[in-house]
Amino acid sequence: MKVTVMNTAQIARKTWQLTFTGSFPYGEVQPGQFVMIRIGSGTEHVLRRPISIAAVKEDRLTIVFRVVGKGTQWLSERKPGDGLDVLGPLGKGYPLPHTGAGVLIVGGGIGVPPLYLLAERVRPLVQQLDLALGFQTAADSFWIDQFASLGNLVPAADDGSFGKKGTVIDAIKLLSEGRSPKSRPWDYVYACGPLPMLKAVKQHFAGHKVQGYVSLEERMACGVGACCGCVCQTADRTAAKRICADGPVFDWNEVAL
Repeated sequence: MKVTVMNTAQIARKTWQLTFTGSFPYGEVQPGQFVMIRIGSGTEHVLRRPISIAAVKEDRLTIVFRVVGKGTQWLSERKPGDGLDVLGPLGKGYPLPHTGAGVLIVGGGIGVPPLYLLAERVRPLVQQLDLALGFQTAADSFWIDQFASLGNLVPAADDGSFGKKGTVIDAIKLLSEGRSPKSRPWDYVYACGPLPMLKAVKQHFAGHKVQGYVSLEERMACGVGACCGCVCQTADRTAAKRICADGPVFDWNEVAL
């Protein structure tokens, strides 16, 4: 489908946000889903680029992406009024918690964007929303104020340049220490970020009665499950799951981390 760029802006080191409007099923978007964007005319860059959906309104959608190659560089150079060819929303998103549940959202680096829409959808359902976001350094961080407006946020930076010095696990520990004894225990943990981070988060909650969901990052070719180019193993390693179609969100006990 054809959409029109409304604005673009650099929001962190090598990180951009882009908002578009036009013919798109905005009301169908679920947190954790993504879009596939054609780069250029589609001849010099044959494969579309998968980009997670960060925010959506009635008539506009925002993506946040890191410039890592010629395709995302081209995307960062779009101007208001430029057209884009977009497929979506694609994939399986995060299931929402039951009303009144204790919820922790954990994000790392460029895995943070899809968690904003999730936080927006979760916030009306819970009394308190806790968030732990990790970045390498302050220069890589973005949307801190936006996330802080939705819940109790502890950001972390590997180099200690802002927030808690350390990883998201250090941020989670700080959140745990600061919770009131009367606070409801975390029933759900939602995470998105690099695979080592997802492994560490799951291991941190081993033995705890929490329902965990993770969004997996992988290079995608078709985005609809036809090519089987993006697969992960089930937890028992007896079968494969297509990240684009069966995910990208999975129960963390369903897949091998």
